[in-house]
Amino acid sequence: MLKVGFLGPEGTFSEEASLLYRKKIGNARFMPYSTFHNALIDVNNGKLDECIVPIENSVEGTIGIVMDTLVNEVNLKIKQEIVIPVQHYLLCKAKVKPGQITEVLSHPQVIDQCQHYLRKNLPKAKIRFAFSTADAARQVAEADVVKGFEVPAAIASNTSARLYGLHIIASKVNDYPDNCTRFVVLAKNDHARTGHDKTSLVFSIKKDKPGGLHNILGEFAKRGINLTKIESRPTKRSLGDYFFFIDMQGHRKDKYVSQAIADIRGRTSFFKMLGSYPKIS
Repeated sequence: MLKVGFLGPEGTFSEEASLLYRKKIGNARFMPYSTFHNALIDVNNGKLDECIVPIENSVEGTIGIVMDTLVNEVNLKIKQEIVIPVQHYLLCKAKVKPGQITEVLSHPQVIDQCQHYLRKNLPKAKIRFAFSTADAARQVAEADVVKGFEVPAAIASNTSARLYGLHIIASKVNDYPDNCTRFVVLAKNDHARTGHDKTSLVFSIKKDKPGGLHNILGEFAKRGINLTKIESRPTKRSLGDYFFFIDMQGHRKDKYVSQAIADIRGRTSFFKMLGSYPKIS
């Protein structure tokens, strides 16, 4: 049976993405993990067949730890993408007003996505990070709430409220209403060509080549290949040294995509194919 990892425990947005994926692939064993990193490493080592991780949020951008691990520590490919809308809820064990809350727990990315709400409504509350939104909800459910003393709350999904028996104190506390997260399924192999695909790759350019990035991007432009995302991240080796992540329309086996990739490999100091997979319309 296929073994698929996701960020747990129950009630995370990663679990929501995994449930959508389960509908597509049918019978599989889904296993919760405490960190993205551990799930990625276990796929790379063969302990898992696949894992589902968030790679990009419409508000906060790229999930850095996932991208860095893909470049530096594992040899995995994207074989599917899943996009889900994300709404955050303020949850507490007791029915209280937001002003009574003294501490807020959630995943760091989620705290960032709710900064405006927190500054406006809970300016004095302590912020504490959890491994996941569901882990935050679990901690709050297990906490002792003493009236007039410490009143912890979690920012998590409404699913977590039901799972852990918490009260919804405030709904949809996202700073931006159209918040969504792009998840990817990672495995040893990517997806066969469908005719409606995307390809992702990462590279760095040689420092002594002026116009190097322009020349590489030009290989895609002259073949009419649409680049849907271009992003840089530091290599962490030296200041000014970057990896460039690119998403493009088309499959790596498409004629023009294949030609462009072949032409740019020799112009890079580092190149890694991150996979081709069916794109969401």
